[in-house]
Amino acid sequence: MSKFQGVDYYTIDALLSEDELLVRSTVRDFVDDQVLPIIERHNRAATFPLNLVPQMAELGMFGSTLPAKYGCAEMNNVAYGLVMQELERGDITAEEAIRRLEK
Repeated sequence: MSKFQGVDYYTIDALLSEDELLVRSTVRDFVDDQVLPIIERHNRAATFPLNLVPQMAELGMFGSTLPAKYGCAEMNNVAYGLVMQELERGDITAEEAIRRLEK
């Protein structure tokens, strides 16, 4: 499967910082490599791929806007939105898992 390149019709990428672009690229690769190959099977079985949770945590997806002093990524809100957008592209349950596990 070829990697998703994205489409930037409104040149939004020009407004993003290098850190925001790196976050999006990292999560995009994670979704392409880890989520997309297995998610259809999990959807059909009505299960969630729990093996992804430690990887998502390692990438700083949980509590991502919290300060680094708590062991979090301290992303800005734009970067957090990019994380959610890429996860939703792979599967809405992956994005929803982040939201529910952060509560």
